[in-house]
Amino acid sequence: MAGDVNLFFTSAADHSSAEIEVMIAEPTCRRKGMGVEALQLMMSYGIVELDVRVLQAKIGVHNEPSLKLFRERLGFIEASKSDVFQEVTMELVITPELSSDYSEILNSKNRWRAYQPDISS
Repeated sequence: MAGDVNLFFTSAADHSSAEIEVMIAEPTCRRKGMGVEALQLMMSYGIVELDVRVLQAKIGVHNEPSLKLFRERLGFIEASKSDVFQEVTMELVITPELSSDYSEILNSKNRWRAYQPDISS
């Protein structure tokens, strides 16, 4: 197993907001696109099937690769920073345009043929 991705509601009463996290535990699997692929699929499921409108990710302040991934590749912005927990809360508000984009990702018939991760090294 390379790692995992999780999506969970932050409130039992309000399912419009969820937290997402990813971990690529196997060092040889890092920096190969698996994390962004897993995140995009889970985000698509949350947005399209669960009607999530706000996604948050809590990332360690020194985890620059993850901060960069969420900021530059996924469009999250910094919502807050906790000095006590040494983490940054990143947030993505789902616009109608983003919802449409993620619907296409989830429903694409050719997506599995297009993605072929190289995990040989």
